Amino acid sequence: MISKTLKISLVLFILCAFTSTNAQDRKRKERPKPEALFQKLDTNEDGTLSLEEFKSKTQRQEIKAEVIEERFKTLDANTDSALSLEEFEQGRELAKEDRLKKHFSSMDKNGDGVIDFEEFKAFNDSKKHKRKHKRPKD
Repeated sequence: MISKTLKISLVLFILCAFTSTNAQDRKRKERPKPEALFQKLDTNEDGTLSLEEFKSKTQRQEIKAEVIEERFKTLDANTDSALSLEEFEQGRELAKEDRLKKHFSSMDKNGDGVIDFEEFKAFNDSKKHKRKHKRPKD
């Protein structure tokens, strides 16, 4: 029987290999650096983002105004009705953590907090299936 540590190491190795091979495919989808995005949104160049400036980006993504306002309040740690670069960056990090947790949960089918080889294989196979059936954009 393979030890639990060896199983986890194997899964992490496979996950890293899978991630690195797909990184090249995703280069065109690379997100802008937080500083650059912040500067782009800061239209009045005062070094902070108002709710209106914050909405300008998020409304293009067709997100409801209530959700945008709630997200803004969550990011505004000092409740001064403006987002500093630090608050904005912290919010992006929290969003990244949330995405990773959701991604992990989608792989961990039995909910035991460990992704075994069968769970990883099933996840990987489903991703391959989705890529094969993706329609090319015109």
